[in-house]
Amino acid sequence: MIHKVDNVFSNISSLTGGAIAAVAAKAAASSLLLRISYDSIEFHTDDGRIINVPVRYIPHPENHAMREYCVLTSGSNINGLAGISELHVIVERVRRLSDIPDDIYIKPEYINLYLDGTVGIEEIKSGDPAGKAGFPYIDKNARNVIFESVADAVHFADIMPLIKITIKAVSYERPGLTCRITGGNGSVARTSQDDVLAEIANTIQEQYEQGIRHVIAVPGNASHKYIQDHVHISMAYSIRCRNYIGDTLDMAAMVGMENFLLVGSTSKLLRLAAGIMDTHSWNADGRREVLSLHTVLAGGTISQARIIQDLATTDQMLAKLTEWGLRDAVMQSVCMKIGDYVQNRLGGKSMKFGVIPVHPDYGILGQTPDISDVMASVSREQFALSIKK
Repeated sequence: MIHKVDNVFSNISSLTGGAIAAVAAKAAASSLLLRISYDSIEFHTDDGRIINVPVRYIPHPENHAMREYCVLTSGSNINGLAGISELHVIVERVRRLSDIPDDIYIKPEYINLYLDGTVGIEEIKSGDPAGKAGFPYIDKNARNVIFESVADAVHFADIMPLIKITIKAVSYERPGLTCRITGGNGSVARTSQDDVLAEIANTIQEQYEQGIRHVIAVPGNASHKYIQDHVHISMAYSIRCRNYIGDTLDMAAMVGMENFLLVGSTSKLLRLAAGIMDTHSWNADGRREVLSLHTVLAGGTISQARIIQDLATTDQMLAKLTEWGLRDAVMQSVCMKIGDYVQNRLGGKSMKFGVIPVHPDYGILGQTPDISDVMASVSREQFALSIKK
């Protein structure tokens, strides 16, 4: 039986330093990867208690690839954190593997996650079973619960970015004091689909209340960056729909949006042509099936369709279609089908839509029919918002 514990500051005294760090790491990773903002995070202890731990956001407006959260620990008497006022965790996206230092913790199960400790974290001495000498003092149990908390957010984001997790400790009463991060004693509450959908719904509702009627939505960072770099549409008010494309369409139409422009990576949007509106990779794939079918519909041969079926990645399939001179015709056929499925999803609602699949090498690979009015409306409104005082 699980016993709920009220959100009282003193309750965190029963947690470990590893649990506190994992809570802050979960908040930071969720903010960075899922755009979910938490005021508190639940920690589930091994003895069945649920402790609601308050977290605080530390802004870094100059760095959009980083999120920092902290937990106030002053007076909590947590083992290893005596005298520490705040425990901070920074979660940041790293572009190159060469930017990751050698003396950093890794875990084979999470090949894209790296854990470090900096200011206020004691170094391990030679012979200490906690780890290698010179590494930050974060013991195995603490590392496990921290890695698991960040990996959960990565799982829901459905991407594999290089992520560096950095822990630091602050003492206001004794500057320069160091601490040890030890213990696990449970797990951070898992991200739920409802958390992600609620964040999307809140964003759409807030935009509608601000008078916005023409939505631009992107599943993730790649399409967001492409539009910023290549298309003259402001992204200041874009909606990150993640993999919940169908749900986002439903929400936008229900609230009363007039136009909906979706721009995303071809690899993800291909699934819409199979009627797959939740594009998480664990839900369904369908990319080979879509491209092999439309290869034939666009004038290709059965032999070519079979070759597409045997390829592993979207890049390989697009390269082969380019080699055959079929890419544009295939993508036109795919976009027609995407338009059909999105129209069916809207079920007669008046909101107009446009879908544009993009690729970092090939650029815009197509668009759904009758998109010009949608693009014009979105462009005008987003431009007006970008220059609004």
